[in-house]
Amino acid sequence: MRSSQHSNRIAGLDTVRAVAALSVVFAHLLGPSMPGISRYIFTGHPAVIAFFVVSGFCIHYPYRRQELRTAPFLAGRFLRIVPPSAVAFLMAQALGIRAYNPIDGFILWSVVCEAVYYCLYPLFLPAARRIGWPLIIAASLIASYGVAIGVGPDHYGNAKSYGPLLNWVVGLPAWLIGCYLAENFDRLKLAGHVWLWRAVTATTASILYWATINTPAGFYLTMTPFSALAACWIMAEIRSAADQGPVKMLEAVGAACFSIYLVHIIAATAVEWLVTPPIVVCILSLALVYPFYRWIEKPCHVAARRAKAKLEHLEVRRRLDEGVDFGAEKSL
Repeated sequence: MRSSQHSNRIAGLDTVRAVAALSVVFAHLLGPSMPGISRYIFTGHPAVIAFFVVSGFCIHYPYRRQELRTAPFLAGRFLRIVPPSAVAFLMAQALGIRAYNPIDGFILWSVVCEAVYYCLYPLFLPAARRIGWPLIIAASLIASYGVAIGVGPDHYGNAKSYGPLLNWVVGLPAWLIGCYLAENFDRLKLAGHVWLWRAVTATTASILYWATINTPAGFYLTMTPFSALAACWIMAEIRSAADQGPVKMLEAVGAACFSIYLVHIIAATAVEWLVTPPIVVCILSLALVYPFYRWIEKPCHVAARRAKAKLEHLEVRRRLDEGVDFGAEKSL
């Protein structure tokens, strides 16, 4: 796997992020105006599930063989996602987008799920080291389908209709599959060219989108199996990037995927005051993402890394000081 000397980024992951983020954008901004079955080409929820798998991978990968310091970890993660989300929420409310909220709306529901997963990871990690990720994933599958089937979906079979207290349970297996992928990446074998996995994943996502609208097989039933397919696609992208180099344009877009995800609806709402053709709205909305990334998300990312490093340094010093005191006591 190739990664920058000055970054923990793994080449190929930003390609996945870019494709997933753009799929969400196109599903929201272009899909409703596309004719017939073509409106199912771009998908939203399957893309979010791919994000969950990537998130689990990225969170666990550095800690496969490394100690987790909980306070620095949580500080870094929350500084990374909360300020940009809060700014986006305020922008949306200022524009009158009442459905843009973390309780019963869209977009922010997945950020709430991510926050819960971050808080649970310090519990999952020691458990996985004792009993393994497969048992934890199995338990999460029981919980996920227990909620999804027990509570029941909305009219369209959505897997995000359970509110902030339960949405994370339904999506948890996907996130844990990402952790499993990170733990076993070096040992897992995957046949097939990356383009095969791209095609199979995209086609499956479109079919499942059609199914959730037109059949009883809604996302609430199909997204967990889809997350396993997404994990295969992610593995294929990482290995393709290692062997042949990453897709540079998509890697660049993927670096701003969180901003794209947060802001595209807000930008589109503003753009539609001036123009209405969907393709123009889509292009201008994507262009307006960059200022948010440059002035909001990126500084938060830098601040999160610095805060995490600072807290880790302070914790190491504290432990060393405690060790010196303990040694002094023993010598008396």
